Amino acid sequence: MRISSPCTVAAGAVLRGDLTAGPGLVVHPGASLGSSAQHRLGGSGAIRIGREVTVWDCATVHAGSSVGTGITEVGDRVLLMAYCHLGHDVVLADDVVISNGAQLGGHVSVGEGAVVGARAAIHQFVRIGRGAMVAAGAFVVSDVPPWALVSGDRARIVGPNRVGLACPERAGRVRRALRMMRGTEVSGDDILQALGQNHSEVRDIAAFVDANSKRGLCRWGSPS
Repeated sequence: MRISSPCTVAAGAVLRGDLTAGPGLVVHPGASLGSSAQHRLGGSGAIRIGREVTVWDCATVHAGSSVGTGITEVGDRVLLMAYCHLGHDVVLADDVVISNGAQLGGHVSVGEGAVVGARAAIHQFVRIGRGAMVAAGAFVVSDVPPWALVSGDRARIVGPNRVGLACPERAGRVRRALRMMRGTEVSGDDILQALGQNHSEVRDIAAFVDANSKRGLCRWGSPS
């Protein structure tokens, strides 16, 4: 175990195993970091945590498994709220927020600045793109494109993440890109040809659509 200072670990928190954390780690009571993968084949994996990460009460972060990369990764300035869970081989990029009680299955990846709402459940191998927002209570079984807002049981895209985009023009471009996924197969080239290559949010979506996916993409539509 290698934890850089400064670091604050409250009473009742448990840190164990092959765990490395950058400076500024704050772990609140009852949290557990470093337990073995909850997988039939287990494995003595590792956890790598970045800088200025906060882990609230009773959150759980499990180490990587023998069937995945072997490493669970948490980026810089990540906020893990109370009672959330990160399964084995999860990868969180910088500035991610995992809200109270959200549950991430093994091998999930979450892009920079994305937010997972309270009590959301994320299926194994799902990708959540940069700047995306998963609504509270959503059940996500397919990949969430960058800058999208998804909601519902078997979550669907309901619009752009306007808060994350913070700009009506950017939100409009994202809305148009996401609507191209409505009921039809679409490629990254299709999106770039329709909306141009001069905007980072459009390039994010195009690259995400073309990347390897094990779960398929969330589609536009009313959540159930």
